Amino acid sequence: MYIIKKYFPEVMADNETAYFNHLFGVIESVDELCSMEITKKPTAYHFRIATSVPKYNELLLQEILKLHNLFNIRLNMSKSIKASATIVFDIELN
Repeated sequence: MYIIKKYFPEVMADNETAYFNHLFGVIESVDELCSMEITKKPTAYHFRIATSVPKYNELLLQEILKLHNLFNIRLNMSKSIKASATIVFDIELN
């Protein structure tokens, strides 16, 4: 899996590190050749995931939703997942 992180601090909180490790594990278990871009904005984390083959989109989306439901994290999903063949979502920071 190819990961690009933008605007991240050098030292992250333990909770954030644990969350990202879980997320990377879930994504890699579905598609180990995908690429992901994570941008830290002042008020949110912005994720963009491009699968290696479009057929993985639906399964990957299901697994991402399961993980976030388990942690009770609300996602703001993009509406153009099928059109763009990428999964885009935000997590608001409070």
